[in-house]
Amino acid sequence: MKFHVDARFVEGKDPAPEMAAEIARVNELRGAGVVEQVIRRTDDTGAYLVMEALDAGAIKEALDSLPFAQSGTMTFVVDAVEIL
Repeated sequence: MKFHVDARFVEGKDPAPEMAAEIARVNELRGAGVVEQVIRRTDDTGAYLVMEALDAGAIKEALDSLPFAQSGTMTFVVDAVEIL
């Protein structure tokens, strides 16, 4: 299944200390085929992701493995989508 993720930085949280680890983990998920696209918001408030997994539980597990999720620096809204 395909999923669209709206990932937003939490106001007042500084992402800089975890940025390198976040990028590394996202690249691992890309290599595994879980993250297909990352689209940075031009207002610097976060990103949109297109992800692939068997179900929403697997997406939650992948997102929970991200340093920004673990530190509460970013929130995620996940929607199942269909590519037309």
